[in-house]
Amino acid sequence: MAYEVIAIDGFQKDIKKLFKKYKHIKQDILILIESLERDYSIGIHLGDNLYKIRVKNSDIGGKSGGYRVIYYSKLANNKIYLMTIYSKKQQESIDVSKLKPLLDEINILNTKSSFNNG
Repeated sequence: MAYEVIAIDGFQKDIKKLFKKYKHIKQDILILIESLERDYSIGIHLGDNLYKIRVKNSDIGGKSGGYRVIYYSKLANNKIYLMTIYSKKQQESIDVSKLKPLLDEINILNTKSSFNNG
């Protein structure tokens, strides 16, 4: 099954910030997107359809010091939402409370999409 991968605004802003330091981040994320289009469950399940996945940082090599991406799967419509990305070198983990506004943003996107298609 093919999934549509959507980067929400917050994710795109995170990429812009990281791009200043890591010039190959876009290529690294494209590899992730291609993988997610084939299989939504490649990350570690955090509950409530949230997943975290380690992504290689080509600028420093390897996944252990690379990026962490949090994404949300909406299987009812075969969509995966990239919520946030951070560098393991700059941040150990993410505060779960920061994910709530991002989930709200996704719900708004889904509502608009349903409204426009209906």
